[in-house]
Amino acid sequence: MLIFLNVIDHEIIRNHLEKIYHYYSKDLWYIANDILNDPYEAEDVVQVALIKISDYLDEQSDVRCNKTKGLIVIIVRNLSINIYNQRKRRATINIDELDEVIQDETNVSPELNVLRLDQSRQIAKHLSKINKRYADILTLKYTYEYTDQEIAGILCISEGNVRTRLARAKKALEKVLGGEYYEWA
Repeated sequence: MLIFLNVIDHEIIRNHLEKIYHYYSKDLWYIANDILNDPYEAEDVVQVALIKISDYLDEQSDVRCNKTKGLIVIIVRNLSINIYNQRKRRATINIDELDEVIQDETNVSPELNVLRLDQSRQIAKHLSKINKRYADILTLKYTYEYTDQEIAGILCISEGNVRTRLARAKKALEKVLGGEYYEWA
């Protein structure tokens, strides 16, 4: 089951991956199986995703934080969609939406945490109104602060495709927001 971890040389990363597997494997399997409708392929996707996330973990990574869970969910979902699309070239599928935009857990005042939570809920509400691929790419870019190259690696697409999706995602989000102008970092 966890034999694939033997290919990871760094012991701390290997331990992080083992913890991630134990904490999230059932949820990840359900996400993959919901898309693929194949329990064996879903298990393969979960293991491939764990190997893929190892590139984005470091020794200080907290495996129980929402950021880690959100990232692995996005990776599993995109790997599952890629496999599904390979099987059914032109099929359209619905994917479960993220409950809310993931935020870093920091030690700040309770008032600031409440404001951030409210902002996160508002952002999640608006993101749920646009195409899921666009919401994922905005989340990776602005919540996780990944570069275009890193996003391309996570989503298995070209950097040009990342930039195109980002532009389209920004337009879609601006449309949902009623044309309000936002400064994109």
